[in-house]
Amino acid sequence: MPVPSIARRHLLAAGVLQALGLRGAFAASESYPDRPLRMIVGFPAGGSADQSARRLADQLGRQLGKPVVVDNRPGASGNIAAAAAARSAPDGYTLFYGSNATHAMNVSLYPRLDYDPVKDFAPIALDGKVYNVLCVHPDFAATDLQGLVALTRKAPDSIPVATPGNATSGHLSLVLMQQAASVRFVHVPYKGSAPAATDVLGGQVPALFDNVAGTLAHIRAGKLRPLAVTARQRLPLLPDVPTFEELGLRGCEVAAWGALWAPAGTPPAILQRLNVEMNRALATPAVADRMRELSVEPQGGSAEALAAFASEETLRWRDVIRKAGIHLD
Repeated sequence: MPVPSIARRHLLAAGVLQALGLRGAFAASESYPDRPLRMIVGFPAGGSADQSARRLADQLGRQLGKPVVVDNRPGASGNIAAAAAARSAPDGYTLFYGSNATHAMNVSLYPRLDYDPVKDFAPIALDGKVYNVLCVHPDFAATDLQGLVALTRKAPDSIPVATPGNATSGHLSLVLMQQAASVRFVHVPYKGSAPAATDVLGGQVPALFDNVAGTLAHIRAGKLRPLAVTARQRLPLLPDVPTFEELGLRGCEVAAWGALWAPAGTPPAILQRLNVEMNRALATPAVADRMRELSVEPQGGSAEALAAFASEETLRWRDVIRKAGIHLD
């Protein structure tokens, strides 16, 4: 029997080592988890992002057999939480509920981040998307988008529009609409959806740009009049509300989204286990139905799909943010 060449012996050795490594990784994943997990969330308790994270954490805990405890660390558009998650041990016991802010927008909004959204994280899966809606107070003169645009063209910089804050998806939706329609509104940023909606409901500000989850109850109660949504197609919960594209304004598709990540270096077998469990959770009727009740569209998919999606979003918002000259300190 011929003696294997040196190159062949190296290949055989590498194959054995790889097999042993994979066997060890899968063996470790079989006992995972053996203690509670922590999910860091960069937004306050009670908000829409927190509700989404808690719903996911609860279902993952049921499936994994260990609690998944939500750790809220609000501030700086999620940057504080992202930095804490990036510095955590990559052992599968710390997860991060990231968003379009932490993994697509903030890199173009802030002069410096204490984390790298690509190098410091391993993607698991996309959780859900929620679209935005432009609303006005029912007593406002404009009853549709065309009327609002016409009023603004007659008197630029005269109509205030409330959003949940600077550089939120509501603000950037407003920026895209202004660019598409060649008009200028007065942006009125608030510290969250609730105070923005309160002032519009009270008539202090005539218009609001926010996600459907935060406005749906007011729309259904007749306290806000929806003009257009930032989805590509009409939304099932608002079937009578047209999209911006239907009304002739292209490039206004915007979705706020959440996704699950782990610190870079987390074992591949554990990441794969978490991806499987997350997709399983999103397919659970109780979870999916509850998400849709909140106007959030379940997503799921592979880790590779999440990485590609976040990369596309990063490039898209980089160009929009630079053109609009938006920056945060």
